[in-house]
Amino acid sequence: MLRSAAILSILIVIVLTLSGCGRGASVVPPQQSQVGSIRISSLSPASAIAGSPDLAVTITGTGFDGEGVIQSRVVWTGRGGTSVLDRTVASSTQIVAAIPAALLKNPTDAEIVVQQFDRIEQTIGPMSNPVSFTVTASPTPSVVPAADLLGTNGTRQFIATGFDSNSGISWSVEEGPAGGTITSAGYYTAPAVTGTFHVTATSASDANKNATASVTVTNAGFAPSGAMHIPRTGHTATLLKDGRVLIIGGGDATAELFDPATGTFSFTGPPIAGRLHATATLLPDGRVLVTGGLGLTAGPDGHLLLLNTAEIFDPATSTFNSTGTMVQARQQHTATLLTDGRVLVAGGYFDNICFTASAELFDPSTGTFSPTGFMLSERVGHTATLLASGEVLVAGGSNGCAPDSADDPPWDPLFAELYEPNSGSFQGAGNMSTTRIHHAAVRLTNEKVLVLGGIPSLQNLDDPPSNPSYAELYDREAGGFSRIVGLTISHERYTATLMSSGMVLIVGGKDAAGTSTTEVQLLDPRSGALTPTGALGTARVGHTATLLQDGRVLVTGGTDAKNNALATAELYK
Repeated sequence: MLRSAAILSILIVIVLTLSGCGRGASVVPPQQSQVGSIRISSLSPASAIAGSPDLAVTITGTGFDGEGVIQSRVVWTGRGGTSVLDRTVASSTQIVAAIPAALLKNPTDAEIVVQQFDRIEQTIGPMSNPVSFTVTASPTPSVVPAADLLGTNGTRQFIATGFDSNSGISWSVEEGPAGGTITSAGYYTAPAVTGTFHVTATSASDANKNATASVTVTNAGFAPSGAMHIPRTGHTATLLKDGRVLIIGGGDATAELFDPATGTFSFTGPPIAGRLHATATLLPDGRVLVTGGLGLTAGPDGHLLLLNTAEIFDPATSTFNSTGTMVQARQQHTATLLTDGRVLVAGGYFDNICFTASAELFDPSTGTFSPTGFMLSERVGHTATLLASGEVLVAGGSNGCAPDSADDPPWDPLFAELYEPNSGSFQGAGNMSTTRIHHAAVRLTNEKVLVLGGIPSLQNLDDPPSNPSYAELYDREAGGFSRIVGLTISHERYTATLMSSGMVLIVGGKDAAGTSTTEVQLLDPRSGALTPTGALGTARVGHTATLLQDGRVLVTGGTDAKNNALATAELYK
């Protein structure tokens, strides 16, 4: 009986084997044991631009099989249907699959899965989680800015975007040299003639991909002028009553005069002391008062000496003469001519670290300095603007040495203050929307004061101002500040010059990245509108801008984008 049962069992095995069921039985258990064990954790890359060539993608995960009977295959499902991708199983955790160009021809959203596949039975086993792959539309090539306004010989850098590779770009001017020149880095120099010209960026890998920008060249804008005799930064530039411009310090113990009739500089003086970060103020009688600053000789501690001396330039004799000694040595202070002819000197560094709240008055009739009231805050990097009332608006700056009150820690007086000459005292003048350092302040034709820029990236306040305004107006009659919305331009250290038209010319400075810029714009204070108006030939920060009697603006010195002091000058017309 037992022998009959054994024989029957053998016959059943033979029948199953001949029918193929034995082979199936030997495969199914491994498939069943791996259910849920295949998983994709990442796909790289997970996208491509429409029109791309064949693309290799790396799939990382678990449970992948190699080249045996049971294999892991990669399946693509997209707008064009389902396709099995060629692949190489590098290991149980990595597969490299090839997506053919035909699947990447058009934008689509696809999914990729890994399946177990029995090559002999031609059956599908367990499947991984799906991962997304996106074929995006090819970006439209463009040139930024798409249109620009430059003065003759002005310079602007154009940037190519939207190409498959923005690094392999060639530049050209459609009108040839007659329309200006452009470098391989996109720096365009306008011609000496006016007109509308076009710069074109072309992909080095695909000549059919290009983009063009237009440039309108006008007589308005900057053109090179004669150069100063030495590079200067931290200097002063003062318009004299005869139309010439006095340039002092910023490089050595020399001074120069710019003659707008000839566009040239010539030495004058020399000054008694070489100075950095001093002030120069035109007095009612036509002479120029020069105060404080850093001397060019290092003291015992290795720092440049802080000066308490002052001198006066007389344009009639082209000489400098000593005058009274200041009450406080200082640099990076302000000096404001009052309506009675005296000069208010306020704030600045009083040593190599800390700032001062002290102020003093220079009386040109006696040639002496005398103390006056203290500001409500130590300040450096502030502005001081004479109002029609005869008061002086002091705004912004850093105080850095001691808090003024519980809600005004060091570094950033949010409040402005007014100096009243009759009483010799300072009083609060309302809060700005933000702290400001190295900003600009311009008294407009409507007697309001435009305060703009200089917003520090670090606001050292207990409660930082929310939604600070780049620009705001101070109105003495209203007794406070009101915002101008929509202005976001250079962060700090540019110049702002009130033109005869009532527009404000904003020149150079540091952009949002902290780099010197060639940017030049006209601001309409009434509307807040900004209009590009040419560009500097050289990026500048720490320069001067002086409105000449003929309406042109002279820009001198400063430092360029590589932090080199400049001797060059430019004229805006």
